[in-house]
Amino acid sequence: MRRELSPWCKRAKLTMFERGITDTKMAKDLGYNRSYVNSIVNGRLKCLPAIKRISDYLNISDSDRKEPDDRWI
Repeated sequence: MRRELSPWCKRAKLTMFERGITDTKMAKDLGYNRSYVNSIVNGRLKCLPAIKRISDYLNISDSDRKEPDDRWI
């Protein structure tokens, strides 16, 4: 059964797509393992310090609440 991604996961994935950032590049830049970054961005793992670092890297909010500029349907 698939679960829906959180607003943060959607925002992170959309930002990565728009900027052409792969999970491999982001993992390398942040000093993380690619599968670890992928698990966090896809909502399988929740580690608040890592979410904060990824959010800062992508320049997005680390909150799960929707923001006025959220563009997904």
